[in-house]
Amino acid sequence: MNKTPASSNTTSSQEFTILHRDAHRLLRLNRDQRDMRWVGGLISVALAAAEMPAAAVEFPCVMTRTEDGGGRLLAITGLEQGRNLFVNADGHWTGNYLPAVLRTWPFRLLNEYDSEGARLVAVHRPALSVAEGDALFDEQGREMPWLQSVLGELVSLDAGAATTSELVGALDAAGVLHERTLQVILPGGRQMELTGFLSVDEARLNALDPAQVGELHRKGALSLAYLHLLSLRRFRPLMALAAQQEPSPQGLPTPALDSGPATA
Repeated sequence: MNKTPASSNTTSSQEFTILHRDAHRLLRLNRDQRDMRWVGGLISVALAAAEMPAAAVEFPCVMTRTEDGGGRLLAITGLEQGRNLFVNADGHWTGNYLPAVLRTWPFRLLNEYDSEGARLVAVHRPALSVAEGDALFDEQGREMPWLQSVLGELVSLDAGAATTSELVGALDAAGVLHERTLQVILPGGRQMELTGFLSVDEARLNALDPAQVGELHRKGALSLAYLHLLSLRRFRPLMALAAQQEPSPQGLPTPALDSGPATA
């Protein structure tokens, strides 16, 4: 059985460089034809809690713990390592919703500051071109309006990550999160297992006393819990998508689902 951790998405930072008005003044980015092959191997994508109303109807959305007592929210985009089911062979994103962390690509906000105290931004250099796309800077070296918008979204994403971590941590502290696994059998008989993610236990959530429920509601964690539970219905369409993209004997049934507590 192929076991895959839900949060096994990693991106190399070797080809990132600090965005600079002089070094990148003549470079362009083709925003109309996004090549998403860079994310074609990722089976999960980070989300902010504010994205859940849109993301919950598109992907199964799960949680993981972080070392600081908080947590992360992830959109599940594949069932096995190296195979994002929402990126086709041409590198096009096929989903109806593109997570914010992908919309702001190829830019990334760093935990480093310039001499004036502003956060530095890195850019994935291979995504830029000298000939095609929109200019990053104008003739005076100022960011173009579209780039200013992206930089603003990066700041919002950073703030959203902190808020999301707090909300997941609040659910965990309330004792309503538990570890889960997802076992899938594709039509050809191949088995896969998705591991290492947290899900809300609805029975535990319903058993909370009114004071605990009120506190989770005040923080915004209660709505996150219910949107997460709604999103779990997207596991079956995800498995059906995996089956469609894999050669299989004709006439075999839809992939089977068997999810339960993860074994230690």
